[in-house]
Amino acid sequence: MDRRTVVAFVLIGLVLIFTQTEFYKSKVLPERGKIAADTTSIDVLKKTELIENERDTLNKAEGVERFSAGPPVTPGVKDDLEEDVLAFPEERRIEIVTPEYEVVLSNRGGGIVSWKLHRYLDADSQFVSLVPPMKHGVPGIGVAMGRDTVRYDDYLYEVTVSGAQEGERIYLKEENPDVEVRFRLAFKDGRSIEKRFRFRYGQYNCEFELGIRGFQGKTSDKSYHLIWDASPLPTEEPVRDDLGYTKIYAYLGNDLQDFNVKETQIEWKSEEVTGIVNWAAVRTKYFVSAIVPLERKGRSLFYRGRGVQLAPGERFKRYEFSVIMPLEDEAAQSDRYVLYLGPLEYNELKSLGLNLEKLIMSSSGYERLFRPFSIAILVALKFMQRFIPNWGLVIVVFSILIKLLLYPLTHKSYTSMKKMQQIQPLMAELREKYKNDPQRLNREMMKLYKEYGVNPMGGCLPMLLQMPLLIGLFIVFRSTIELRGAEFIWWIKDLSKPDVIFTLPFSLPFYGNHVSVLPLAMGLSMFLQQKSSMQDPRQKAMAYFMPIFFVLLFNSFPSGLNLYYTLFNLLTVVQQKFIKTEPVEIKPVEKKKGRGRKGKRA
Repeated sequence: MDRRTVVAFVLIGLVLIFTQTEFYKSKVLPERGKIAADTTSIDVLKKTELIENERDTLNKAEGVERFSAGPPVTPGVKDDLEEDVLAFPEERRIEIVTPEYEVVLSNRGGGIVSWKLHRYLDADSQFVSLVPPMKHGVPGIGVAMGRDTVRYDDYLYEVTVSGAQEGERIYLKEENPDVEVRFRLAFKDGRSIEKRFRFRYGQYNCEFELGIRGFQGKTSDKSYHLIWDASPLPTEEPVRDDLGYTKIYAYLGNDLQDFNVKETQIEWKSEEVTGIVNWAAVRTKYFVSAIVPLERKGRSLFYRGRGVQLAPGERFKRYEFSVIMPLEDEAAQSDRYVLYLGPLEYNELKSLGLNLEKLIMSSSGYERLFRPFSIAILVALKFMQRFIPNWGLVIVVFSILIKLLLYPLTHKSYTSMKKMQQIQPLMAELREKYKNDPQRLNREMMKLYKEYGVNPMGGCLPMLLQMPLLIGLFIVFRSTIELRGAEFIWWIKDLSKPDVIFTLPFSLPFYGNHVSVLPLAMGLSMFLQQKSSMQDPRQKAMAYFMPIFFVLLFNSFPSGLNLYYTLFNLLTVVQQKFIKTEPVEIKPVEKKKGRGRKGKRA
């Protein structure tokens, strides 16, 4: 590798690192620069209060009370017959507790007002909340009448509980495995809306059934709107770890679509898509809230999002969506759904048979491209974890297995490189001899490669074949919930985050303000690997530059990823020490070429 190539790599590396710095973000994306600064952890209830205050302020400014179910309708319109509602006289809340979650339902709106996961904590050491405390229950229900949307979420529904002991707090156990909560809103004219929730022990999902009676011919578009406006709070610290993943997803037909806004988006940004709505969901990095219609599918989807202020210098994103369902010309209609509020855990989602597992590793284009490799790696890691309880040891064993699997490729690569080194003198002679005849030089080089059994692509082709695997590993270690909070040994307390040993009182350019051990170990192992495989003295600069570059780049990466690359590099150094190549018998170029052109010279 010549000097200009090394300089080019250095410049490219510096540009890549520079674009990740806080200085660059503060100049190009001012708001993102503020968010990326060191943030302070605030209590989840305070975050909820800030979101509620922001919501109230926004509603007053817009002159509306709730979320619009979709254009061109206007929200906040009351039913003309609201005085004829047979409303329940007082608000009642029911709490259902399982080992997986605790959910609070209210008869005001007849839905879920809180949903917390017991097995996962957020950055404030609080239970992860997928439905922040709501004034009205979700999912909400609305219908379009003319150009207005009438919502039925402010009314007090009649509530009944069956299938378990009655009371305000119900515990689901093996001996008491399920409960059904029914909310009913009746009108004197015979119309009614009924919501049924069925919760089962050992499941993150619940069954939801919506019954509508007497609305035929009363809606302008023969549809009703199932509305989800419970936007999840960030769970990771810093908040920017959640930002890139927090989106709305919809599985329309066989196509997975996503909708995203920037946290700096102050005004609502909305979109409506038509098609067969198999499910719709709002997700963060590790968690998801999804609505899945079963027998009858949605005919379109409306969603919107905007940035919200959580704390000074800390912003997040808020989303709402509405599944627009067909309303048949029948006196009564009943539709069944699955509501899933839980972790983005592959086996859990796969077992539902609803294609929700497509959400795994699908937040960007390149992740979708390498998704098959990532899923295969994740399945393999989870299988090994059944026998090895420590995820760090799983990564160690996995590194060894991958090295053994790739051994034929890397062995061929290294032997080809060594042969290339041995015939370097012959190649230099050919370059000198045919320096004024490039075409003849190429022909003679090909003859030389064929005679000595050397593949000029042998050194890099195996590495190119490994790239899908390496990128897949990067995606898995960065976004797999199983590694979230998984400890290894000593200072490595969370394999999904950098293994920080101390934080600097200042921030270094390209490096950050924290010191991690594994990136340094990975850089050292890379240096040893390159030193042991370096064939050309002109590559000396690259042997020093690349490890430094990767240390800077990987300092903020998950410790699980750094652990894997460190072990892989060390195993590569060991492999290089044991690879032996038989010396090649070198024939001088002049003699060999002279015999081939004897008659011509005469």
